[in-house]
Amino acid sequence: MPQAEAPNPERKSNNAMLCFCIGVGLLALAWFMGVGSAFSALFSGSLAGAAMGAAGAVGLMLAACFGMLFIGIGAVWILIRVIADQAAPDRYKDVQR
Repeated sequence: MPQAEAPNPERKSNNAMLCFCIGVGLLALAWFMGVGSAFSALFSGSLAGAAMGAAGAVGLMLAACFGMLFIGIGAVWILIRVIADQAAPDRYKDVQR
């Protein structure tokens, strides 16, 4: 039975990119759903429809805020990882040629 190879030290997790992409998805979803929420509240003609449109608008504003937060955290995280990878003095120390 062959031994498993050691994991690649250059392989990093994708959590920073995942955080950034979730933020972009939340912003896109908030914009897409927000347009429908505004039109439904505008054309509902009833108090219940307007209340549901207002509640939806508040929820979508929170989604947009969390989207911006995730984008900011993801962007800073990616930048820190790039700087840390470039600043490592022994990055290519054990490279086999």
